[in-house]
Amino acid sequence: MNHSQLPTVHTMHWDNIPDVVLQKQREVFSTLGVPLQQEAAHRVPHGTWMNSVVERMQSQDIVIFCDIDAFPLKRAGYDMAVAHAEAGAIFGLSQFSNHKKTTETYAGPMFMAFRKSVWEQLGRPDLKSSSAWDAAEGMSVLAREKGVPLVLHKPTATLISKFALGNEGVFGIGTFYGDNDFFHLFESREPAYEQLLVAVADDVIAQRPLQFARYLDAAMALQQGGMPVQKKKRRWWRRLLG
Repeated sequence: MNHSQLPTVHTMHWDNIPDVVLQKQREVFSTLGVPLQQEAAHRVPHGTWMNSVVERMQSQDIVIFCDIDAFPLKRAGYDMAVAHAEAGAIFGLSQFSNHKKTTETYAGPMFMAFRKSVWEQLGRPDLKSSSAWDAAEGMSVLAREKGVPLVLHKPTATLISKFALGNEGVFGIGTFYGDNDFFHLFESREPAYEQLLVAVADDVIAQRPLQFARYLDAAMALQQGGMPVQKKKRRWWRRLLG
């Protein structure tokens, strides 16, 4: 399959994301030979934007969402996600809504792939967040109800543990998924964290082994220096999840 035939990965960002994060994501995808479309959608809720992407696709198309601070660590990760979507499953990095009343993990849109026809089969669910679910979480709820295969790629390491993955584990700032298949920074609006993404991205771009000791040293230095806490920005970020 040549590059022009590969499903495009769609990602969006507000203007509070550092330019280096956008640049490094582009460079990673270019290195892996995967088409990427970054869209500036300032103040547009994440779910509203995802709805617009799905609506513009054809039924047979593979829809792939990625957060602006996430990327595959190797081409095999992307290929795996596409293969699951082509087979009729919903693929996603395993996520849990700690601020909702849900009890199950779901396919998170920090990297998520599915065929549009599956979304249609589920009743064309709204991907916006609600009082019950986070953005795109409803697709996993409906998939379980209707017997649509759900493939959740679990976190296997995190540089700064911060959140519970329900009763299945933890994730946090700088989380790695599967067999070093995907990376998601989380909270990329915080300038202090961008160095972690840059370090991981640079290793992927240079096609060298991941340098976990170096990442951990940088993460420990951040923790010893005090974690960034900006409540006003955090509330602003919550609106992005809608």
